Amino acid sequence: MIALFSSEYCCPVGATAGKNDELTITEALRDPLIAIVMRADGVTSEEFKRLLEAAARKLKANLANSSFPPTGG
Repeated sequence: MIALFSSEYCCPVGATAGKNDELTITEALRDPLIAIVMRADGVTSEEFKRLLEAAARKLKANLANSSFPPTGG
C-alpha cells in the first residue's frame, strides 16, 4: 500500500496515514467517487497517482526545509 505520506514519501504529518481521515494514495485510487470525477475530467489513475506522489515529495521537501518543528508523535 502506498500512502500519500508513506515511508518512501514520508513526512511527520503522515505518520498516521491510514489511521485517520486522510486517504492513502491507494485508497484514493480505489475510491468510487474520486474515480467518477477522474473519469469526468479525463484523468487516468496513473496520472492521478503520479500527481499525488509528486505532491507528497514536494510536501516532504518543503517540510524538511521549514523552520517549524515536526508535528505528530
